[in-house]
Amino acid sequence: MTTQFPPIDRDKSHLTAVDEEAVRLADVLEDHPDTSGVTDAGAAGDIVFTAAGRTWVLDFQSGPDGEVFQNPTGAAPAPANAPAADVLRDVVIPALLAHPAYLAATADDDTLTVHLATGRHYTLTLTPAA
Repeated sequence: MTTQFPPIDRDKSHLTAVDEEAVRLADVLEDHPDTSGVTDAGAAGDIVFTAAGRTWVLDFQSGPDGEVFQNPTGAAPAPANAPAADVLRDVVIPALLAHPAYLAATADDDTLTVHLATGRHYTLTLTPAA
């Protein structure tokens, strides 16, 4: 005998789209072999994890229209060479690209741009935890 669970009613969910995406990002990073200590996503969408011997915070950023998720735009930023960029390039981007929900991810210094398979994108900044 199996128990049937009712489908999730998105209208009644207490999670926003940003919260849901932060939880998914935290899960993806938690599964990556080069990260450890991933916390669950905070209310503001912050994701804290340990990589390359330091603790980092990924934080969602608002776009030019004030929205976190933006519509598709033109060129993606070119990768840079800085400590945060190294962690984004070597740890975060490979973890995301291994998941089917993410079409592309690029790093520009301490900024990560994530392109979803749905065609939308958003940006995050990576900073060392205090």
